[in-house]
Amino acid sequence: MSFMEPFRIKTVEHLPNPTREERLKLLHESGYNPFQVKDKYVTFDLWTDSGTAAMSHHQWAAMLETSEGCISPDSFDTFADTINRLTGFPHILPVHQGRAAEHILFSVLAEPGSTVFSNTMYITGRANAELNGAVVVDVPSQQVEGGDFNGDLDCVRLQEELRRVDVGKSMVVMTLTSNNQAGQPVSMANIKHVSEICKTHDVSLFMDGCRFAENAYFIKTRTKVYRDVSARDIALEMFSHFDGMYMSAKKDGLCNIGGFFATRLSDVYGQFKRRMTYTEGNPSYGGLSSRDLEAVAVGLWEGTDDRYLKYRIEILAMFGDILKKAGVPIVEPVGSAIYINAARCLPHIPTEQYPAWALHCALYIEGGIRCSHVHDVLKVDSTNKREDPQPQHFIRLSIPRRTYTLSHLIHIGDIFKNVLEKRGSISGFCIKNSSGHYFSAVMEPVRKCFVG
Repeated sequence: MSFMEPFRIKTVEHLPNPTREERLKLLHESGYNPFQVKDKYVTFDLWTDSGTAAMSHHQWAAMLETSEGCISPDSFDTFADTINRLTGFPHILPVHQGRAAEHILFSVLAEPGSTVFSNTMYITGRANAELNGAVVVDVPSQQVEGGDFNGDLDCVRLQEELRRVDVGKSMVVMTLTSNNQAGQPVSMANIKHVSEICKTHDVSLFMDGCRFAENAYFIKTRTKVYRDVSARDIALEMFSHFDGMYMSAKKDGLCNIGGFFATRLSDVYGQFKRRMTYTEGNPSYGGLSSRDLEAVAVGLWEGTDDRYLKYRIEILAMFGDILKKAGVPIVEPVGSAIYINAARCLPHIPTEQYPAWALHCALYIEGGIRCSHVHDVLKVDSTNKREDPQPQHFIRLSIPRRTYTLSHLIHIGDIFKNVLEKRGSISGFCIKNSSGHYFSAVMEPVRKCFVG
């Protein structure tokens, strides 16, 4: 396959490159927790693709050319016009990031006794809905090995669930692409079917659209009838089936901050607009500076361009192939991120000794890689045993947009190969102090010499 990045690099940032001995010392000092290692000591930070994109010269130029204002700035008009053209939604409000929109939307629509259904809700969306008294019910489709659209929502189960609840207090949120379904996309057919069900039951349908552009491009490449349709037109069709959406612009918006809420429901828009004034700021800026509004407007247009999306999706697939050749068991087909079954990477480590954590630590020591964990990575009871041992113990590699090159990813593949070649020397871990969250947990290797 012929491949090249569709951009040239104008500004460079030197990669941190501590020695292996320094990384081992840093990891020990951090309580064997890669999340506690300072960013300046991480060579390849694959923990998230949110807010880590490299912005273009057009974005920087737009930021410099705008004037700051908060009552009625021109930047808001540019921002709202761009989103209206991309989504078709008439009512648009900026927020500082996606979870701010989640917080306001569920403050308005969620209440005790209400139910939110989803293919899978992202953790912050779930938390915001539950904080307002709602019950969140995930109804993901059954995963099909090699399936093109494993992010779909199970429509049969959704209809069954809607018969059991007060539909007047229910709503549906579809996450595109679906983080908790290994970053897999949702099909247009599934979107249409869910929309029909919601209309039949008079239930609102919203999109968590943080990666809507990638989802649109997956539809383009995996659905024959859309092969000759642009990602922007596919996205516009997707949006036509929803009542509204919220989005973090830190992913497909190619920005380091920002987000928005957009809807065709004027009553929800009015409630959201009033509520946001107390938490985000005036509806004309939503907690963002004028320059950030400009950057989001440009980034959304660039992030929905077919040439860029072709590069983005192909580099993810190529990275998956690189890891497979290194012997890494990944979820296929590759979606918006790489999901790795750490339990299969390190079969000698029982799940109660956290093979995903062990692999993560080994990757940092070997090559300065930081990644992320999936689901109940440190869910334990008082005996320090996992309450629900998982045979599939995943880590996720998220690739920041326009940040790392193909040669970087090839090098990361070599790091994985080196780690797996000496997997037998890698020890499991136990919790020394959970601290309430894995970000601040203090861990301890089961064996004194825990990595070769």
